[in-house]
Amino acid sequence: MSQSGQGLPLAVDMDGTLILTDMSWVSFRSLMLRRPWMLPRMLTLEFSGKRAEWKRALAEKLVFDPAGLSYHVEFLDWLTGEHAKGRELLLATASDRLIAEQVAGHVGLFSDVIASDRSFNLRGGKKAEALISRFGEGGFSYAGNSWHDIPVWDHAGEVIVVNPERGLLDRVGDSADIVFE
Repeated sequence: MSQSGQGLPLAVDMDGTLILTDMSWVSFRSLMLRRPWMLPRMLTLEFSGKRAEWKRALAEKLVFDPAGLSYHVEFLDWLTGEHAKGRELLLATASDRLIAEQVAGHVGLFSDVIASDRSFNLRGGKKAEALISRFGEGGFSYAGNSWHDIPVWDHAGEVIVVNPERGLLDRVGDSADIVFE
């Protein structure tokens, strides 16, 4: 672990970072296959800018087994080691809380979950604000994979890049303390 990250609580993104998929699309595909008559309502929510409501509506319909998801094994092994050392781990995701809590419960490493809910989409700047409010500027480490994570990394005391989107490492550059590809 980098010197800057020692002792800092670690907030971990879920979609594309902890798991190698996006739960919103897993939920949407499941709905298309099992309840296609609900698609017009879901699409109306998505395209009307009510993304948090859309995620909650999908989460309420989704029945899934978190053990069946594809996890980033090397990163999960590292998290297990960090947890064993006593580091506080927090799942911080834009996915809906109903789904995030199931994944966190399955993984068994996280002391808390912050996530989207029916009225609040915890993504990008909003996620950064929530973590700063809880831990202070630079008072947390953050592991993510997306361009949407840049506003969070801008305020983190340690930058951990996991399974980065194309071109992201070029943008993050030397500010990345740890990289899992």
